[in-house]
Amino acid sequence: MSSGQRRVALVTGSTSGIGLAISRRFALSGHDVIITGIAEQEAIDKILDEFKNYKVRCSYVGGDFTKEEDMMKLCKDITAIYPEGIDILINNAGFQHVCSIDEYPIDIWNKMVAVHLTASFLLIKYFVPYMKKKGWGRIVNTSSQMGLISTPGKTPYSAVKAALIGLAKGTALETAEYGITCNAICPGYVETDLVTKQIHVMAEKEEKSFEQKRNEFFGSVHPSKKPVTVEQVSGLVLYLCSDDAASTTGSAISIDGGYTAQ
Repeated sequence: MSSGQRRVALVTGSTSGIGLAISRRFALSGHDVIITGIAEQEAIDKILDEFKNYKVRCSYVGGDFTKEEDMMKLCKDITAIYPEGIDILINNAGFQHVCSIDEYPIDIWNKMVAVHLTASFLLIKYFVPYMKKKGWGRIVNTSSQMGLISTPGKTPYSAVKAALIGLAKGTALETAEYGITCNAICPGYVETDLVTKQIHVMAEKEEKSFEQKRNEFFGSVHPSKKPVTVEQVSGLVLYLCSDDAASTTGSAISIDGGYTAQ
């Protein structure tokens, strides 16, 4: 990619896990990247130092995704860096809280809706006009296999993840004629550092080796018997944000080792 073709990607929830992997993939492909998410300053500095090696511009812009005023400030801070706005928006910020619906704390519900759904809506609302002006844009919402199905304890999580698919479909229809696409990806169980730590805990509790428990866990949830990797997810996102994917819009794409095909 030449410097004249360099595009700007905002990836939310990108200080770790899937978001960080997506940001790396964009940087390695020659895109400027905006990192945002929750992390200690030391971790943020480490990420920014790493991205210097990719010969692209990388910025960190922070904000509280539960507060509308913080989201508006984040958008204005980004346009102060890039006056023409961003080209690519990856709505990836999120968290999970497992609890039965009748005992689910209302404050966690409100946070779930704010971080996953309202923040994504606000970012799309703010940056779509810039994309329309350019005649090109890519938006990807990170939904989940739980946006297509559900399981006990994950009712609110499934609700917001399903809503992200609806948000993608509606946005796709409203922006299709402007060269903008909007899709949702629906990952299964991705082998992030967080999941790895959870498997370590389960292995210790059951007095099994990490490798044994890892194989048991992913073997029980994915027909492929393998985890989804962050590299696979970032590769899918990179494709959806390419010119080759210009006709792929309004889709909810599963990447779950066959989980939702059962």
